[in-house]
Amino acid sequence: MTSKIELLIFDAGHVLIDFDWKLVKSGFADRAKRPYQDLAAVMGHMSSLGYEHGRISTLEFLNELNQQLQSDLTLEEFKAIWILSLEENQAMATILDSLKKQVAKMYLLSNTNEIHWNEIHSRFNIARHFDELVLSHTLGKAKPEPEIYEHVLELSGVPASNCLFVDDLEVNVRAAEQLGINCILFRGVEDFKAKLPSFGFTFNGKND
Repeated sequence: MTSKIELLIFDAGHVLIDFDWKLVKSGFADRAKRPYQDLAAVMGHMSSLGYEHGRISTLEFLNELNQQLQSDLTLEEFKAIWILSLEENQAMATILDSLKKQVAKMYLLSNTNEIHWNEIHSRFNIARHFDELVLSHTLGKAKPEPEIYEHVLELSGVPASNCLFVDDLEVNVRAAEQLGINCILFRGVEDFKAKLPSFGFTFNGKND
């Protein structure tokens, strides 16, 4: 089967890069000597500041976090905790190597921030898989805002019906589907591999 898909679009977090947000919150709680349960409200507030949209710098974000935690985290301490537990999904990296031979273009579409992206890029070089990187903190738009998907379509020149988007969050998938983009809701490597043939792809070399 030959795929009609010309553009594959991948999310990063919990698809290509795994992490445990609980470890990050525990790290901040321990450093600030605050109860872990306090971190839910603190991080909820921090997420409203637009760090992933690039509306606030890393230093501004850190200053606000220190105010919220009543702490004195240094930039280096913040970075060390913020990147805790980041790991590349090696199985997905192998699959992407195979898929890249079967499709015209592959894009990364990630809601991320300066510190996370710098670490992911330098440590794992996931950019090696992609023709374009669409990153929320540099674009000023984030999923599930329709503008970020429209940017991908305009940048690629590929019709929505010939795109396939892979993301672990249902809200992001539903937003893409509203624009006519084909989607896979990521639920693990084995589930993802099982869904690939319906779009004309394989992961075992048959269509390479």
